[in-house]
Amino acid sequence: MLTASGKAFLAIGVVTLLLGVIFGYGTLVAFGLALLAVTLIGRLWVLRRPRVSAEREVIPVRVRSGRPARSVLTVRNSGRRTTTGGVALESFGQAALPVQIPGLEPGERATVVTDLPTDRRGVFRVGPLDVTRSDPFGLIKSGESEEGVGRLWVHPLTHDLRPFPAGIARDLEGPESGEALEGGVTFHTLREYVRGDDLRLIHWASTARSGKMMVRHNVDTHQPRSLVIFDTRAAGYDHKTFEDAVRAVASIVTASARRNFEYRLVMTDGTELSHHMATATVMDRLAEMGMSLSGNLGHVLDGLITDTGGVSLTVVTGRIEPVELAALNRVRDKFEITTIAQFAPPDFALQRGVADALLLSSASSEDFARSWNQATRL
Repeated sequence: MLTASGKAFLAIGVVTLLLGVIFGYGTLVAFGLALLAVTLIGRLWVLRRPRVSAEREVIPVRVRSGRPARSVLTVRNSGRRTTTGGVALESFGQAALPVQIPGLEPGERATVVTDLPTDRRGVFRVGPLDVTRSDPFGLIKSGESEEGVGRLWVHPLTHDLRPFPAGIARDLEGPESGEALEGGVTFHTLREYVRGDDLRLIHWASTARSGKMMVRHNVDTHQPRSLVIFDTRAAGYDHKTFEDAVRAVASIVTASARRNFEYRLVMTDGTELSHHMATATVMDRLAEMGMSLSGNLGHVLDGLITDTGGVSLTVVTGRIEPVELAALNRVRDKFEITTIAQFAPPDFALQRGVADALLLSSASSEDFARSWNQATRL
């Protein structure tokens, strides 16, 4: 295959030869023939294609962003001639990584280790390996690609978080514990009526004493103790703030999983994940996810009106509208702790959040982690 230089070389040779013939300039004819001869020699040079097969292992298959990962290639000369070695190209996502292949005798094997970039989260295809041979002038390349490919899941970077902001939440029905109690629906407290509440839960004696409609706040101890809502809408973020938001969500999920806390993660694009899934599977989904063009944070929040609630509600979002804050205000009483984690440019940062809710407006995921952990000591 002609390279860009080879195509230019060939074109110049043809044009020069034609001009020499047309105008009768022997020097131009000789120069044109020389260029064509060099191109022909390059073609003959690469006729001996390297016959190299490769087996690949990605170690580890899953890695946290910034941690080391490697592609271990076992290459074998499957041809009859000795290969001179050189630089091959291994595909990595949309990029290509140079791989130095040593010279090999027929049937000889060698192991080549390549560091894989893990600075960005995502799911990356590793391979195939493109082994080429080029002439000394770089005019023509010839080679083949081995078919094997691997996969690397780069999970979001996470930060160490304390269990809950605003103090470690007490257990719903007794002493502090990271485990939900066994049992069904139990009485937790009294609270003011919210539209959508079951009218059968109205506590008439308390209503008469307070002059306000009061209902029994029952808690289903089988329900997740922590609910995380992740606003994935593209309209609310730029690339950086979205990546910070993903890291915040991954950090909350990881902190919950390490302490065996039950959690549920609901995204505005319709995705739902929970503690019932393996943590690696949850991280895989966070690794591959992107911003969504659809979804409505207000609708997700309104869907919690009939939810039995839990200990902690965390809303991770970018730019948020007043109508969505109003929806959050309608459901905050169902949770002991409500946190708004916002990642947005300063011009769009909330100045006021929701009453009795902790507002964490952060410039980065690191700032978020510091603010969250500081809040646990209040």
